[in-house]
Amino acid sequence: MKLTPKGMRDFPPEEMIVREAVRDRIISIYRKYGFRPMATPAMEYLDTLRAKAGEEIDKQIFVLKDEKLALRFDLTVPLARVAANSDFPRPFKRYYVGPVWRKEEPQKGRFREFYQADVDIIGTKSMRADAELLVMSNELCNEFGFKEPKIMLNNRKILDALAKKVGFEKEKKEVFRILDKMDKIGEDEVEEGLRDVLGVRAEELLEYTANNRTNEEKLESVRKISGEGVKELEEVLSFCDFPVEIDLSMVRGLGYYTGPVFEIKLSEDIGTVMAGGRYDTLLSVYGRADYATGISVGIERLIKLVMEKEKSRKKTYSRVFVACATQEFYKDTINLAAYLRKNGILAETDLNERNLRKQFDYANSLSIQYAIIVGKRELSSGRFTLRNMETGKEESLSKEQLAKKLKT
Repeated sequence: MKLTPKGMRDFPPEEMIVREAVRDRIISIYRKYGFRPMATPAMEYLDTLRAKAGEEIDKQIFVLKDEKLALRFDLTVPLARVAANSDFPRPFKRYYVGPVWRKEEPQKGRFREFYQADVDIIGTKSMRADAELLVMSNELCNEFGFKEPKIMLNNRKILDALAKKVGFEKEKKEVFRILDKMDKIGEDEVEEGLRDVLGVRAEELLEYTANNRTNEEKLESVRKISGEGVKELEEVLSFCDFPVEIDLSMVRGLGYYTGPVFEIKLSEDIGTVMAGGRYDTLLSVYGRADYATGISVGIERLIKLVMEKEKSRKKTYSRVFVACATQEFYKDTINLAAYLRKNGILAETDLNERNLRKQFDYANSLSIQYAIIVGKRELSSGRFTLRNMETGKEESLSKEQLAKKLKT
């Protein structure tokens, strides 16, 4: 029997509970900054996706049989399509956490179906928008216990100006492709690759992109060749009261970004977990030009980190199992469970007509912390037996006392 399609995954309840918790923590921070939810279809017209896709992405698109529809490969293209044809108040700030699909060979930690958690700001050219994304991202890192993330910032305008100054406009695509691999292959191989393509010109480029300098020194070195790019980065930095490193070698993709670009690492070992930048020309492809910037959180990586930290995982959201001493009292268990649910307590009952011991076995198998016994004695006294399934301790409480205790 076949299992999942290649590169796709099933998520058991224990993992889904973690995934939902990570998603909810991310969304709670997005909402703090005024971002609003917006969802788009899993499928788009193939022409819509190809309008943005480069050569590499085009090969990864899951094209449906009729050759007119395909699964989305990111969350930005659908947003651009909607925003370019809508009159949302500007700036339009949206968030979306959802799956995307790429038809590439699965590798360790890389799948054909995976989730992205994006925020984007449409309709402002001010660097305040880009700075807000970094401020929010820094807070998000702190939320997950990483107090000193490495936040890196560059500007595609500076990179384009370097191509003109150093004289590699014809080789720009290949040079940027090599620079973009810095995280994957390291500085030595990047330098070697640049020398293979540029020859002696590589030395001049490497002087500009050297990272063993202060932010001020880096920006000053390129101020004359890209005053606008430097000014934008200085404005972003002015709004950030936490460390941000200018990295003039950072590219972030090839033909997509138009201004500031950013990457955020939780640590050197973990690598990039958030990335994005300004893409002011994309919306014009879909109908109406507008300013745009955004960042994507590597939710899959965050989920993995959280799962590695947690030694024991929740198997259910249920707080209490309401058990009937014998099946004649099942309707009474339903009534008590309904009362608890109305009071905000997650409760479940037996659906398999089992005896009391087997009901307890089921509750234990899901690590439900509490069980309530409903029987003749409890119903006549109006006080129910609450058992702590971890310690075995029991106490007799009214339903009002049960609701109060289980809430805390």
